[in-house]
Amino acid sequence: MKAIKAITALLLCGLMVLAVNPVYGKKKVKDLKYPPLNEVNVPEPDRYVLDNGITVYLLEDHTLPKVNLYTALNKCGSYHEPADKVGLAGMTGEVMRTGGTINKTGDQIDEELEAIGAYVETGIGKTSGSASANSLSEYSETIVAVLADVLRNPVFDEDKIELSRTSNRSGISRRNDDPMGICIREFRKLIFGAESPYARHQEYATIDVITRDDMIKFHKEYVKPENVQIAVWGDFKQDEMLALIKDYFGDWPRGAQEIAAPPEFKYEFKPTVNYAEKTDVNQSNILIGHIGGKMGDPDYPATIVMNAVLGGSFGSRLTDNVRTRLGLAYTAQGNYSFGWDYPGWFYAYAATKSESTVKASREMLTQIKSMQTDPPTEEEMIRAKDGWLNSFVFNFDTKSEILGRMATYDYYGMPRDYLQQLKEGVEKVTPQDVLEVAQRKLNPENLQILVVGKGEDFDEALSVFGEVNQIDISIPSPEADEFMASDDELSEGHKILVKAAEACGGIEAFKKVNNIASEASVTINTPDGAMTMGLSSITVMPNKSAQTIKTPMGDQVMIFNGTDGWVSAGGQTAAMPASQLDEEKKSYVRNTIWLFSHCDQMGFMKIAAKGEEEFNGMPALRLDLISDDGAQFTMYIDPASYLPVGTRHMGETMMGPGEIVEVISDYKIIDGIKMPTKVSQDAGGMKIDIEMTTIEINGQYDAALFDKPEGI
Repeated sequence: MKAIKAITALLLCGLMVLAVNPVYGKKKVKDLKYPPLNEVNVPEPDRYVLDNGITVYLLEDHTLPKVNLYTALNKCGSYHEPADKVGLAGMTGEVMRTGGTINKTGDQIDEELEAIGAYVETGIGKTSGSASANSLSEYSETIVAVLADVLRNPVFDEDKIELSRTSNRSGISRRNDDPMGICIREFRKLIFGAESPYARHQEYATIDVITRDDMIKFHKEYVKPENVQIAVWGDFKQDEMLALIKDYFGDWPRGAQEIAAPPEFKYEFKPTVNYAEKTDVNQSNILIGHIGGKMGDPDYPATIVMNAVLGGSFGSRLTDNVRTRLGLAYTAQGNYSFGWDYPGWFYAYAATKSESTVKASREMLTQIKSMQTDPPTEEEMIRAKDGWLNSFVFNFDTKSEILGRMATYDYYGMPRDYLQQLKEGVEKVTPQDVLEVAQRKLNPENLQILVVGKGEDFDEALSVFGEVNQIDISIPSPEADEFMASDDELSEGHKILVKAAEACGGIEAFKKVNNIASEASVTINTPDGAMTMGLSSITVMPNKSAQTIKTPMGDQVMIFNGTDGWVSAGGQTAAMPASQLDEEKKSYVRNTIWLFSHCDQMGFMKIAAKGEEEFNGMPALRLDLISDDGAQFTMYIDPASYLPVGTRHMGETMMGPGEIVEVISDYKIIDGIKMPTKVSQDAGGMKIDIEMTTIEINGQYDAALFDKPEGI
């Protein structure tokens, strides 16, 4: 018994203008004259430092009746996480806001902010955290007060922790859906190292062990005023805003100990060829590159121009050659980046059809090497420099950018006019400068190549570039509790299971069951309301099953024949996902028909009696069961009637692998066997109710239903 798891008008106007005024069509771009760029007038924020170390930046702007706050939490990042609790920083940053404070619950804060059209949000990344707030100016004190309360007094409500855990688990389950996402994740591990805090990522196992105490400890150790910067811009009077911030943040005591800075990174260049298999795509995502640089590097201006020449825009070498001239990629680009706390990375990226994977990779390598041997042409230099210089003004189009940049420069000891210095540097860059910086910064002999795609469709084997390292991108399932049992527990467990079989009709009656079919009503309870569908299913002993879910969009069919599985919908059939197939192969042991028909055999599986515990609000006898192939679950038996009342196991849910709890009830006698007609399932937070309308034992069915379709 199982549950389911679009400026056409502008273009036309332009064509009409060209038709009526042909002189426009004859004007050459090189003959166009442009005036010098206007000077950029940058407003100057005021800076204050409170006694406890908090740095405050204030910039009045009375254009709109709004106030904005941005708070940087420096040295507060995931690099502090223990290796077995990756995800702790991110969850702490989230629940610090959603979990409420000692003064108000998270829901009460939500209601207060929604009532005035304001927001306060928090988050923590790899090397720092942040908090932001926004409201109409008349509510300035409210958001300052809420922000201070959230940062200083979070309580990390258990329900909100579990909500965050569920959300993170959902993200883990979907992380292989996007090939580009896979590329970025795995490339970071290649250049930084899989265990580096700059590359590691959360798993079910690391998320599941994070506790409220962990969050409280993380917050206490790393959210401290001496590492806080508060930037405020908008409609306020400076003296009043500074007074507000002092009132709510001024008495926040400094931390007792200095927070460790992010770890230094040891540069290492090595040539590798890497492949991550993703068979459900018809194109390859390619990343080629190595580690990048850190901010403050004197080569930065020349690197900006180099980036634009190589792959920063249309007209760049990667775009012109890989995409336009050869038509090998839908997109091709490249960049050498610089980081603040740790290095950035250099990469060339392309997305190409599977059949041109190696050809596209070769051309990417050619263009990278060309940067060290072929100086930029005059046209490339004009396009590269003008592209960056003409967009320079956009560094000042919002006050948030201005204050954020000032705070960053201040924290890292950079001069306030660093951006202006950078502009002057870019203006002076020559073709020879670009050639020389490429020779210093690029390392074409030690590039890491990563391809995500369907290898069997590649034009050539990736081994033409060297020995291939196949990357395993499978998502580790959370581990079930270790099965432990004494001899007495095993003996007693077998006796209880036999009693349960007898209570449901007897072992011999179950041995006679060849198949069981049913019709049912399935209600899926979602946050947006309940959705009810029909379900037809048949199980053929010992391990074949077919389910048809009747949805408003048409029938969806899922079939497992004991070895292979497939899913059909909308006239198309596809192989069952590997994780689901593995689940199907182990699920037969939880079928009470199979279980009860074998329970007269000692040792057919291990069954341990674990005493009495509460299940679904009632006392129940707990049995832990595990098969020889590792299929493990827990069954609960009513101590009075010995009828099974539910099960619990780790399995595949809508939110990824997680705990699935089933409550079974409303038994009816079908051909001498007591069968439950209601099942309520909680699968990773998704609640599903199933009510049987008909059940038939040993009825007629078409055996061809389980024949594997061609192409699966």
